[in-house]
Amino acid sequence: MVKIRKVSKKQEALNNEMNKIKRELPDRCCICGSPAVDPAHLLPRSMYPEYYTAKWNVVPMCREHHRLYDNDIEFRKQQKKLYKIVLEHDECAAHRYFKSYEL
Repeated sequence: MVKIRKVSKKQEALNNEMNKIKRELPDRCCICGSPAVDPAHLLPRSMYPEYYTAKWNVVPMCREHHRLYDNDIEFRKQQKKLYKIVLEHDECAAHRYFKSYEL
């Protein structure tokens, strides 16, 4: 018999908030305009958990751009529109995550 882990009330509330944000996202990639399939965090949850459910921190991306954004700093640094969104909310995080001293 497989035991199903119960989700804590705190995590359930976070999941509900994320589901609401996902439903309100546009259906096009914010980078290329193709149909988006992935909600992407501009600042990663692992580094900035305080922004996990911040609406400004979640944007729609196609899978290819999501992968590039998360894994390729050179690609990320080219996304000036996304950098500006983060900069408006957390200047230190914007400089750190986008390595903006090189922009």
